[in-house]
Amino acid sequence: MLFTSKEALSILNALLQSGGDYAEIYFQDERTAGYRRRYRKVDSVSSGRTSGIGLRILKDDQTVYGYTASVGYEDVLRLAENLARGFDGTRILSVEKLAKKRIPNRNPVLIPHSEWSTKKKLDYLRKGEKEAFLFSDKVQDFLGSLYEEDEHIEIYNSDGVCFEDNRVRTHLTINVTATDGTQFQNGYQMPGLSCGLELLERTDIVSLARQCAKFAIALLSAPSSPSGEMPVVLGKGFGGVLFHEACGHPLEGSAIADKTSPFHDKIGQSIASPCVNAVDDGTIANGWGTENIDDEGVLPTRNQLIKDGVLVNFMLDRLTARKVDKTRKPTGCCRRENYRYLPTTRMTNTFIDNGKDDPKDIIASVKDGLYCEDLSGGQVDSSTDKFIFTSTTAYRIKDGKIAHLVRPVSLTGYGYEILKRITMVGNDLRRAAGECGASSGSCCVEVGQPTLLISKILVGGEGGEEQ
Repeated sequence: MLFTSKEALSILNALLQSGGDYAEIYFQDERTAGYRRRYRKVDSVSSGRTSGIGLRILKDDQTVYGYTASVGYEDVLRLAENLARGFDGTRILSVEKLAKKRIPNRNPVLIPHSEWSTKKKLDYLRKGEKEAFLFSDKVQDFLGSLYEEDEHIEIYNSDGVCFEDNRVRTHLTINVTATDGTQFQNGYQMPGLSCGLELLERTDIVSLARQCAKFAIALLSAPSSPSGEMPVVLGKGFGGVLFHEACGHPLEGSAIADKTSPFHDKIGQSIASPCVNAVDDGTIANGWGTENIDDEGVLPTRNQLIKDGVLVNFMLDRLTARKVDKTRKPTGCCRRENYRYLPTTRMTNTFIDNGKDDPKDIIASVKDGLYCEDLSGGQVDSSTDKFIFTSTTAYRIKDGKIAHLVRPVSLTGYGYEILKRITMVGNDLRRAAGECGASSGSCCVEVGQPTLLISKILVGGEGGEEQ
């Protein structure tokens, strides 16, 4: 541990001297590495390190936060004394002792990042590059990148406990660009897990590159999609970004506490179709959004948000739980990008859970509509819950069968409306790795869902409305 028990107690008690009822020390030491090939050559090999300390004080529903890159005891103690001036009061709490608490490891690492040489990692990427260019002379470019993260964190708090955890993540990106001389199209895949280089051993990069090249080339001749309101089948996996953005964020404690969410007063009420069950689960082994302990020292939970269409819980941290309802407990999803950010409620692995429908039956039920295999970029207006997303992998459905690929389309609507328009939910749940940016920085999250049917949603396509 960075601090002795005596040093940590001195810092915590300095934070509490002006009437705070909770105090916390957060230490982070993170090392990252990146390896990238592009244009048939090594494009970059990079590394980085982020190390520092964040100190936080809570008093009722108010907070004071500060941070420093200097991790020496005297400097941190001085910061604690300065931060305590943020409250005007007298001591109500002292911390007499600290006990180190052991936490279960949900993210075992089989192959540490240090076990492969730089050459071996770049050679792995080159296998995918070689396959992409062999696939077709229409392939213009291959981008392959490997991202590694090794993070050590320590938390000491006024509950009299301290924790330490090591977080390891590995992420692979494959992006193939194809051209016919008049346009460019892309196919990409981005697997990632909280694990070591075993991710690469489990991922056939040759097959992945071939799949990306095939899709990029198919897009070159794909027709435009019609536009207008129509039924849309959202594919398993990254289709779950719609729920994440349009419904997940409004269920985070910050939006609930500020009453900016359309769901802030809907606990116990039906907000979705009865076939919808939604979960934020920080306990999934090796999940991209899984951490053994959250950034305020609370164990992760499997938090059922929506059960049979009824809103049953929010995602909460210590501060937002106080603001929303003092009887509620934090749900183990307080997170931050690094020590420079004030932590707050963030999603972990958030998804719509399995339903009872066969995915084939879902497709067969649609006479005329779209199948969006996944979603990519988009945005949500948190004040209205209105969203717009892009699907780059969309297919026309005709008479209950997937007919052909179409050009990228946009999907527009309101999250609270779409939840009630989900009429069928498949049994083929898949999760996918992503990054989410918010007030506490960029965090690793998983999105997910089974194949599902939205009975009606506004589609924007270059083909215009069909007559």
